[in-house]
Amino acid sequence: MLAGAVLMRSNYLCFILLYLLMPAAWAGDAVLRLTTHDLPPYSFRDSAQKLRGIAVEVVVCALGRVGMPYDIQVLPWARAQKLVEVGGADGFFAGSRNAERDAYAIQSTIIAEQQWRWYLMADNPIDPLSAGFIKHGQVSSFIGANMLDWLGENGYRVAVPPRDTAGLLKMLRAGRVDAILANNLVMDKLILEQGLEGTLRSVLLQDKPLGVYFSKVFVARHPAFLQRFNTEVELCRSHNTGS
Repeated sequence: MLAGAVLMRSNYLCFILLYLLMPAAWAGDAVLRLTTHDLPPYSFRDSAQKLRGIAVEVVVCALGRVGMPYDIQVLPWARAQKLVEVGGADGFFAGSRNAERDAYAIQSTIIAEQQWRWYLMADNPIDPLSAGFIKHGQVSSFIGANMLDWLGENGYRVAVPPRDTAGLLKMLRAGRVDAILANNLVMDKLILEQGLEGTLRSVLLQDKPLGVYFSKVFVARHPAFLQRFNTEVELCRSHNTGS
């Protein structure tokens, strides 16, 4: 009797262990609903309309390893975030950390690096890191960006923001602002594409890495998901960089 009970208990524990090691069925959610925006080189559609990008590749790799079915919708950035806040989607990417997002969602481990950089015309001698620049410099970032919120919170003179980074670059070149705050990879790609090398200069403000923000409602429904996702992200990033 005792031996049989021990055997049954052993088999039960083995079953639980195997279940935890298998890709999850994630019952209760047919599909993980994610939102992103058009932000090359992090997320964009190629000529065949396939969603690509350095952030997309890491997220897709990790979700595939976790075994979570997903759907990714490309939206304007402010709307992509709002949809998660109101419960219309389960997460958005790629987002840097701020208090507003932390109120309704939880950020994953890093999926891609980012630097916040000031961009100025090359012949502009202003130091964007000086104390006087905060009071006198006219600046901007784009709608929905954490950078735009940061500028407002820190007392900068913020011009009416455009929809995207391309609009920011236009503002700067037109002389409507003294400097713009932008993601280094995104802006450097635009500068290269438009043949503007040497006409602008940049100054590092801070490193601000990017992650996926999953809604707190989703994380509460799947308490094991985030840790597993983070683990797979690390493996996917390590594989992609060859490190």
